[in-house]
Amino acid sequence: MGCIATIGSHSALQILKGARMEGLKTLLLCPQGRESLYGRYGLADEIFTINGPEDLLQDKVQRELLKNEAIFVPHGTLISGGRLEEFEKNFRPPIFGNRRIFRWEFDRALKDRILREAGIRIPKKFDSVDDVDRPVIVKLPGAEGGRGYFIAKDGDDLERKMREVVRRGLLKEDEANKAFIQEYIIGVTIYPHYFYSPMLGRLELLGCDRRYETNVDGIGRICARDQLELDLIPTFRVIGNLPIVLRESLLSEVFEAGERFVAATERLVPPGMIGPFCLEMICDEDGKLYTFEFSGRIVAGTNLFIDGSPYSSLLFDEPMSMGRRICREIKLALVEGKIGKITT
Repeated sequence: MGCIATIGSHSALQILKGARMEGLKTLLLCPQGRESLYGRYGLADEIFTINGPEDLLQDKVQRELLKNEAIFVPHGTLISGGRLEEFEKNFRPPIFGNRRIFRWEFDRALKDRILREAGIRIPKKFDSVDDVDRPVIVKLPGAEGGRGYFIAKDGDDLERKMREVVRRGLLKEDEANKAFIQEYIIGVTIYPHYFYSPMLGRLELLGCDRRYETNVDGIGRICARDQLELDLIPTFRVIGNLPIVLRESLLSEVFEAGERFVAATERLVPPGMIGPFCLEMICDEDGKLYTFEFSGRIVAGTNLFIDGSPYSSLLFDEPMSMGRRICREIKLALVEGKIGKITT
């Protein structure tokens, strides 16, 4: 019987439940202070306490995983923890997925490169404030859940707001120097949840969500006059997710973008995508899809669909969360003796 290990945060509950549904043992690397939370659900066969994701590189943690012959399932907490190049080289246990993709997700220049290589529609990138001639969104490196993001209408507005967000403590001075400036497309954000299966040789769409972000979503509850008086700077910290079902006419382009992205990762970051990923998109008023980000692992929006989604039910005649789909792929690889096909 295989063992699934993950960090106690982000999407750990559905990964643990998925492993249990597939008859696999579970090992939770639980940040100190969260033991009671995960104990409430009783989904972990063993809990090993750590301080945080930085402990993954400690020898005692790796020895625990190796002793249990565990396969480590990464999620967004790993990306936000940084030190990804060191993790890529020095983490010894097998990882479900492509351990080389996480550094590309964290580094916005690499992220932009891979999206361009995929040949899918993306917003314009600005290398200098002086070049900004339209509305833009300013972002930090890594998976920070929208922390520190803000919108500016042009270059002058960008410079003013950059000083202001630093003054208000929303950004640190050194973070402002690393900001990524991208054209802001007005439209509806959508986050399709893909799964690429090396075992079956197919791309699956298992769900889709929108993010609920504060304070940009909360501002809509305040009348325009009060918004002006409060002098708010909208920010985009994610606090939850909402399910969305797309118009069926959009699905062809969603799948095409996913296929192009998979092909691009095979060329730039071999062996390419393994398992879950997300292309973060905006659909404008003309129905055009722009991909502005990617996540090369399970995203938190999949937590909406622990019992499956309208899309997963088209492929599976049983509840299929993304966490369970990961464990199903691992189980199939173990049975067929091909675990090296889905781990790095």
